[in-house]
Amino acid sequence: MPFPAWAALVQSGIVRKHHARERLLHQGEPGGWVLLCVSGRLKVIYSEPEGRELMLAVRGPGDVIGEFSGQDGRPRSATVQAIEPGVTSKLSDQRFDDVVDRHGIRAQLNSYMLGKVRESAPHAWRLAHRTTAARLADLLVALIGAAGPDHPAPTTIPMSQEELATALGLVRSAVTPVLAEWKAAGLIQVSRARLHVLDIPGLLDMHRGDVSTSGQN
Repeated sequence: MPFPAWAALVQSGIVRKHHARERLLHQGEPGGWVLLCVSGRLKVIYSEPEGRELMLAVRGPGDVIGEFSGQDGRPRSATVQAIEPGVTSKLSDQRFDDVVDRHGIRAQLNSYMLGKVRESAPHAWRLAHRTTAARLADLLVALIGAAGPDHPAPTTIPMSQEELATALGLVRSAVTPVLAEWKAAGLIQVSRARLHVLDIPGLLDMHRGDVSTSGQN
């Protein structure tokens, strides 16, 4: 999206700060407004009625959040939670559409939204066929990539081992041995409720092409 259009969208909304782990959108609630991510990483979560969660995507600065409900009028299809402190701008669907049309970026917005839809197929394949280690490596790379160019520490992931496991639909015991192996290899450092990636290429090379025969390991 061109910077002038993005700046106009941000300035048209209510800009506010949020805390780590704060839930900004709630699955099942009605729409009516859109969020623009100005800073900080966010995760998109789908929840089952019994409480189990799975992370569908990572978003960051420059991303539009919650625009699907404005297009079809249906309730929110997922929850959006802050991974770390950040800033968003909130504006009504109508105001969002007015600025989009005024700047002539409707085609770009539609392409952006279709891109999100297209993400779902490779994501589903990775969940079904890649090993836990490969899925975890993909997740860390996605989190680093979503940080944006102005993030002070993009390779620091402020998520606990429990949160990383939950993001992949796993239990903590499934990811603990993988993290221990990576730590021993000098690829990561682990501290309380956060992880530091030291060698991104090494992390990817170790698991490039890893495929699970069962989809569960």
